[in-house]
Amino acid sequence: MMTAFSLKSRQCYGSCLLATAASPRPSIFWRWRQQQQCNFHPSIWGAVQFSPFWRWRQQQQYSQVEQQSAQTLHYDNRDEKVDDRLGKNPCNFHPSIWGDFFLHYSNPAASSEQQTWMAERADKLKEEVAKMIASSVTCSLHQRLQLIHVLERLCLDHLFEEEINDALIQIKTNDVSDCDLHTVAMWFYLLRKYGYRVIPDVFLRFKDEEGCFFTNNPMDLLSLYNAAHLRTHGETILDEAILFTRRCLKTTLPSLEGSLAREIKCALEIPLPRRVRIYESKYYISTYEKEATVHESVLQLAKLNSNIMQLHHQKELRIVTSWWKDLEIESRFPFARDRIVECYLWMLGVYFEPCHSRGRIMLTMVISIIGILDDMYDSYGTSEECELLTKCLERWDKKAAHDLPECMKFALGKILDSYQTIEQELAHEEKYRMPYLKAFVSYLSHLHISSIYH
Repeated sequence: MMTAFSLKSRQCYGSCLLATAASPRPSIFWRWRQQQQCNFHPSIWGAVQFSPFWRWRQQQQYSQVEQQSAQTLHYDNRDEKVDDRLGKNPCNFHPSIWGDFFLHYSNPAASSEQQTWMAERADKLKEEVAKMIASSVTCSLHQRLQLIHVLERLCLDHLFEEEINDALIQIKTNDVSDCDLHTVAMWFYLLRKYGYRVIPDVFLRFKDEEGCFFTNNPMDLLSLYNAAHLRTHGETILDEAILFTRRCLKTTLPSLEGSLAREIKCALEIPLPRRVRIYESKYYISTYEKEATVHESVLQLAKLNSNIMQLHHQKELRIVTSWWKDLEIESRFPFARDRIVECYLWMLGVYFEPCHSRGRIMLTMVISIIGILDDMYDSYGTSEECELLTKCLERWDKKAAHDLPECMKFALGKILDSYQTIEQELAHEEKYRMPYLKAFVSYLSHLHISSIYH
């Protein structure tokens, strides 16, 4: 018995990110970055040539050091007292490796003629792949599942949502009682991932009385291992499947090589359902290219779509970098983390599709503002100043900030201006969201005050 239900997993993930960002500890985001470093592949930027980037950075580093060493302290013009705290970096945050690189970068493929050709070519390839999905009804269940799985791994599934949903409606009614473990695991994985409630009893016939599964094939084990990670509470058979397959895969891994060995190694570190697809899609393109069952139209579309999305993401980085530069982080907040690009990459992992451009930019701004407040509470303000800033954020009025130091006044004004910019981008029927966004920042500030006094 199966019924469809809406998981909205990426929306939930975005909410979890915002909840995580509300933590009063300044190192949470940085710990997350350290955990994710192994998943970031420089090739995600494709046409961004990193050799000129690093040459540019080498030219900038010396001037940055000179500017920082010659940085003058800011004065309060009313009482002419020096704020010694502005010359300190108590947490020893290193400068941004990106600087304003994306503010000035021009992609060689960004000409209007080139982009027009790319869009027209992509449209033709999408038509071909859409027909391929529709005609797959005559193929075996394994072939249909494999095609949908490939589209998802290549980050192409958002281009064929209607076609994939129609295919899954048919696939969910298939009888898998005579299918092999690899096919059943893919069937279970894709249906659960796309929001269908599938019972795990389909794996019972592959399990013996001792809790072992009737397979020693690495591909079967890997498929079952990934599928089992879409378990819900109380599904004992999937708990046992994870333990069994993990043990077997660890034993088998030393004798394997090539792309399968890498897939198993990555899965043991981070199971497939928990990975950030956009950051490994480039690698999967090169893997898929070598497969015997490669579809040429799918491969060409994957490469072209990756370049199109790359151009789109670079434009967004230019927007958020321009906004960030206006905050004057280096001069006004030397104690704070300069991590605008990292924040954008974080949000890109949540929503990579071009249709979510506005949401990515807004969330990047919000998370970056949270980072400034986080460092301001932990590394700059006194308990009295932090309490006053919290009251100002609660009232959402910069007129109440007359007793704050200039640094906090400036930050408060920029935060309010940024939220006003976000509100202006929302349609009339969307503006109801702003009170929640403001309440979130107010809640975060109260958490910091609680941590100061406890």
